Amino acid sequence: MNRKFAAILVFCAMLGAPFAAALAASDQPLPSWELRQLFPGQFRAHVKGYDVRFVASRNGRLKGYYGGFTDEGRWSLRGNRLCIMLKDWLDGKTTCSPVRRTRGWYLARGIRFRRM
Repeated sequence: MNRKFAAILVFCAMLGAPFAAALAASDQPLPSWELRQLFPGQFRAHVKGYDVRFVASRNGRLKGYYGGFTDEGRWSLRGNRLCIMLKDWLDGKTTCSPVRRTRGWYLARGIRFRRM
């Protein structure tokens, strides 16, 4: 998979429609205190069927790894929403989303992830 396609894939997943599992989840968004316990950390994510690894550092830095591709950006918490910015995969734009938990995974705007 080429870098441009991977970038489009991640971008569409972040801004596009949630997975069917997200539609089935009726859980309330995680409260801000629970998000603060979850982040920073290392995460395995499913984005449109692809495994992507993310490392969210204590200083707000975010790194994404997919195959031989990497991207860097920032993460932050705004109330009960997770906000991320990735230089290439999201064209430097910040997107924020509430996070829900269902079936051992966390769901945020079309991305399913869990701690590693």
